[in-house]
Amino acid sequence: MAADLKGCTDIVAVDLMKSRREKALDLGATYAIDPDAADDTIDAIHDHLGGGADYSVETTANTNVLRQAVDCLRQNADCAVVGAPPLGTEVNLDVNNVLFGRNVKGVIEGNSIPDLFIPDLIDLYRAGKFPFDELVTYYDFEDIEQAVEEQEAGEVVKPILQVSEP
Repeated sequence: MAADLKGCTDIVAVDLMKSRREKALDLGATYAIDPDAADDTIDAIHDHLGGGADYSVETTANTNVLRQAVDCLRQNADCAVVGAPPLGTEVNLDVNNVLFGRNVKGVIEGNSIPDLFIPDLIDLYRAGKFPFDELVTYYDFEDIEQAVEEQEAGEVVKPILQVSEP
């Protein structure tokens, strides 16, 4: 959604779950790749984009996926790391890829200024350009196991547990 709102023209989503690829296409992605079906995900991205991505966003906290997010970039391009693996997790990168101007940057909360960013998100939501409700599903806290199962099955994007006070 954010890439679409910012005017990006080629937006590639990569996900193992068909439902999430479909949701990405509904929300602005222009192309979706199933990494299990592609012979090589990096080659598929390079082929589709004619040489690689200008930007990639790694959201899984999987170090193999982070490596692919860097390797799919063209020269002088940027990879934003959003996924948070356990503390102490290390990743292997091809230093030569980084030497050719590929940048890897950790991002927390969009590297935004909340006092500015949150009102902007609210304005986008009110204008119908940030359909937040399509991304979240609410569960009572007692249904935590169902929330986890449905997220792992790809039935929901972001489960939110509601906790009520007695």
